[in-house]
Amino acid sequence: MNNQNNTNPEPVIPFIIVQPGYATGDMFAIAATLINNQQYHVLISTTMDEHENVKDPYDNSKSIIEFYKNSGIEEQRILTYNVNEVRAQGLASQLKKRVFNLLKPYGISRKVILDNYYKPVGEGTQYIAKNFSKEMRDQLKVAWEINGSQDDAIKIWLETQGIPTSGNNLLILWSRFSGKGGDIHIEHDTSYWGIKQIVHRVADMYDAVIITGDKGYVKERAKKYDETADEINVHYQSRKVFNITEFWKGNSPELKAWGGNTRMGQFKLYEYFETHFKNVKHLGFRSGNLEVMAMLGYQVRYMEEEGSESGERMTSWFDRGDGLTEGNGKATGYERLVLSEPPTRSGKFIQYQIQKINTEIRERKQPFEDDIKRLKERGENPQSQTIKNLEEKIKEIDDEGEARKKRFAGPEMAPFRKDQIPPTPILKKDKERFSEGFSELDMKIILSYLQPSDWVDRETGYQRIIEQRNKSYKRLLESSEIG
Repeated sequence: MNNQNNTNPEPVIPFIIVQPGYATGDMFAIAATLINNQQYHVLISTTMDEHENVKDPYDNSKSIIEFYKNSGIEEQRILTYNVNEVRAQGLASQLKKRVFNLLKPYGISRKVILDNYYKPVGEGTQYIAKNFSKEMRDQLKVAWEINGSQDDAIKIWLETQGIPTSGNNLLILWSRFSGKGGDIHIEHDTSYWGIKQIVHRVADMYDAVIITGDKGYVKERAKKYDETADEINVHYQSRKVFNITEFWKGNSPELKAWGGNTRMGQFKLYEYFETHFKNVKHLGFRSGNLEVMAMLGYQVRYMEEEGSESGERMTSWFDRGDGLTEGNGKATGYERLVLSEPPTRSGKFIQYQIQKINTEIRERKQPFEDDIKRLKERGENPQSQTIKNLEEKIKEIDDEGEARKKRFAGPEMAPFRKDQIPPTPILKKDKERFSEGFSELDMKIILSYLQPSDWVDRETGYQRIIEQRNKSYKRLLESSEIG
């Protein structure tokens, strides 16, 4: 507070969110936080030089910074910290130290900084959970210029693609391949076969089905989406299924006319769909892109396998039943469909390995937990050295398990890498015993969201129910040799 003899306002100490330069998935919630609250700053690790060239192929800091600036966030609130690699070990402690140095002039202790002003990368997610509102949604639309001003140009582009420009029911399926492309969480990548299953099951329920997002980590395989679309479209007078994956990389004048080759322009396309179709549904695996769709007010569900090790983070956005989150913010609409397993064989393999480690860890901890329980029942002081020693052994087992699971959650098992290090993908023999696609149980969960309430089944000219399938690399090799 100011006293009577000092007219200068007290300095406002900024909250500083630390963001690794590879963490594009967090940038939407962080941007929304910075737009809504001027007290927030962001500190981004980067390998950019003075010419804005990045040294690390995993460094996305340049596009992250550009997005923040285009969102109207002042440059003085976008801080950078130069590193040699954005995934380097010990980077978190370096960023924390940098925050301490930045806030040192305010004369506050390290403990106060750590307790109040240093914010980890997940702060954006938590801020949205506690503070989201209709006013904030409107604020984001203003910052991202989502106002319908480009609708005429978008309509022209859609017409060049043969995509309907209005209608009743529209389904937007989001494709994700960032895990296999060298980032994290391979288990949340899309399955071409899974998309085929969904499209065949629900195409007749919608005026149009649009597949958007990533083409795939091997770009040539994107034709699989075209093949799925063709299987359906041949049975209708006008096309119904459309593959627009990575449309933003196009170069046509019609695309550039509305900024479709930019991040902000992409948002405008989905707003167009929202306003020109009566019922629009978005479905994909957990991703930052779907978080944006929810924050903008669209109907969204994301899929995630049961027991997901990283699944807890986004539950803070869930509707507790009255339109609010547990943190008392307005629920964005970002809600989850919990599936029994991922649709990819890689995802199923990872899920199985993590479950196996968890089972082993539980069994190893059980004797020590039983000992602690018995000691407490006999009146042992919970702070006794005996109990502390047992708790330390339990912690060691937990830490060992987390270290082992980290290999499956990170990029180590990706079949593709952006750097020069040879990839070490999951062996084909290890994936072979897992099926590809969604089980019928999981398809029922997906249909509980996608199927209109008044829908009545009818005959179609194509096979509606596509089962999971198994792959045998040995059989594939033999058939190719015969051919």
